[in-house]
Amino acid sequence: MRPSILGNTVASDRDASVGPWSDDERARRYDCPENGDFYRSLLTRLAADAGPFEGGRGLDLGCGTGFATEGLVRAFPGVAWEGLDVSAPMLARAARKPSLAAIPLRHAAAEALPFAAGSFDVVVSNFSWHWFGAGAGDEVLRVLRPGGWMLVSAPLRHFSSAEGNRWLARRLHARRGNFRRLGSQGLRIEEMTSLLPGEVRTQRLESVVIEERFPDAAGLLATLESRGSLHAIFGADGWEALGERPAGGLAFEWHVGLLHMQVRA
Repeated sequence: MRPSILGNTVASDRDASVGPWSDDERARRYDCPENGDFYRSLLTRLAADAGPFEGGRGLDLGCGTGFATEGLVRAFPGVAWEGLDVSAPMLARAARKPSLAAIPLRHAAAEALPFAAGSFDVVVSNFSWHWFGAGAGDEVLRVLRPGGWMLVSAPLRHFSSAEGNRWLARRLHARRGNFRRLGSQGLRIEEMTSLLPGEVRTQRLESVVIEERFPDAAGLLATLESRGSLHAIFGADGWEALGERPAGGLAFEWHVGLLHMQVRA
């Protein structure tokens, strides 16, 4: 069951939409200017000091609606970029963007990449790796050429004293018996160096903190829901059990790991 592609039109012989991105409405809520600013800001930090990427072929893995793909095209215009995502509704929105009209988009899973070995010079995963299952690292290693690069930004499991984080942590603790721990909740920074198996060099590993401010808890929850973050923490519908919501503005911190790895030539 391999995906097919004609120009910028996405097609597949199976429905690979999963998790929180399984319908058009969820993809629409995700594809908003505020989220675009967030993901492009992450990409700017991830792409700093990357490369050199003066040419070759690149893959935006878990491209969603194309926020990072647009940024990659601007930052590295000499690279022939492609996008891949498991969600058909997200890809459909990416395919309608004029800035991505010339970018091939693939509907497939990170754990079963529809590319030949050594196809890419660089693979980028901008805040999407936590959604991937076992085997994604092996597949990325397979499709990277010797000397190729992998760039990853991923949410980290990390304590934060920001008001929004502390409130969400209290609700998690109070209802911890109702939820199971999910891999999509994030990584520990020491785990990131093992994402890509085999003969690789870690060229950059660091954590950064990004703060966002929200007028109230409802605004925070709406944003977290639109990004799939509540689904990542609670599963399908558990977030509705959060209960009390504080009034007033809230700050929320994202602890993010940034990784550059190179396959040994």
